[in-house]
Amino acid sequence: MIKRPSLTSRRKKNQSVRAASANVAWYRRATMLGLLAMAGIASYFVVPPVIAGWTTIQHVSISGVKLMKRGEILSLLALSPEESLWAIHPRTLEARLEAHPRIASASVGRALPHTLAVVIGEREPVAAFQHAGGQLFVDQEGVVLSIASGDATPGLPVFSGLSAISLLEGDPSTRERARLGVTIATFLRERFLGPLHIELGDPNEIVAETENVKFHVNQNIQQTWPQYLALESTIHARSFMEPYDIDLRYSDKVIVRQRG
Repeated sequence: MIKRPSLTSRRKKNQSVRAASANVAWYRRATMLGLLAMAGIASYFVVPPVIAGWTTIQHVSISGVKLMKRGEILSLLALSPEESLWAIHPRTLEARLEAHPRIASASVGRALPHTLAVVIGEREPVAAFQHAGGQLFVDQEGVVLSIASGDATPGLPVFSGLSAISLLEGDPSTRERARLGVTIATFLRERFLGPLHIELGDPNEIVAETENVKFHVNQNIQQTWPQYLALESTIHARSFMEPYDIDLRYSDKVIVRQRG
């Protein structure tokens, strides 16, 4: 038979052992946490400069540009000397580029170890807009391009009749009118190669003149243009009528008139 004092002694001894083990485990955890904290602090101050040195931007790859110059793109990026791929914020750089009226979209990425890759979606002039102060250039969305290279001007359709101020301010109805002009120009360019002028001032009648033909159309051009195509060969067979007007403002007929 085991005596009670012996059991009590063993229990106290076991409790002491468990307490000592718990203390050792606590000190180990505290030590590990301290080491991890020190490592974290060291990496915060030491690792970024080291990585930055390994990833300094030495080359900027630019693709998708047709009219803008490389120097313009670099100026918009505004990279500081010894800029690091580690430190850049791609979305910030993309926003800088997309703020330019000639750039519709931009994508910026890292190509380790030393290359910044830039892909540009450039707006291209599709029409020259005449106004009292000179000329503006618009893209297929009716967005005004404040810069357009001189060699892009020849052969572009010429628009007139819109408010230059409204166009510059991005007025939705004016921009929509410009987009309609682009649509009309696209249709006519498929059939005629000569100079093209489109008067967009009258809300009910758009006049597009090319070669010896003057078209009278409206916002329903996409529905009425097939009617013209169905009769085009017949109209061309009567070329003795030139110059002539073609009226496509009606849904059920095409009117051809000789100009006196």
